[in-house]
Amino acid sequence: MSALVICTTCADGQGQALLEAVENEALARDATLAVRGQACMAACRQSCTAALQGAGKHSYVFGQLAPDAACVDALLAVAAQHAEPGDGLLAWDRRPERLKSGIVARLPPLA
Repeated sequence: MSALVICTTCADGQGQALLEAVENEALARDATLAVRGQACMAACRQSCTAALQGAGKHSYVFGQLAPDAACVDALLAVAAQHAEPGDGLLAWDRRPERLKSGIVARLPPLA
């Protein structure tokens, strides 16, 4: 299973707003995605930020996000891709357009 972690302290409340928007839309779509907030993900120059994590999967940190419909849709779409069987490697051409830029980091799975 994949988890989406959203920085709650980004951009004077924008991170918290993004978290709430993603949680609400995930509930509306009946998505089986773990979504949680995290105070300060230490990528302040890239705010708002969100991360994807999963056991045995690559982890990603995305930046330059906003609490708008485009980012919410993109985060839910990429989280669904990340949750697919495999190592969580997100092919650039399959990523939502909104998440093709603004990548802060990609980390390999733990061995």
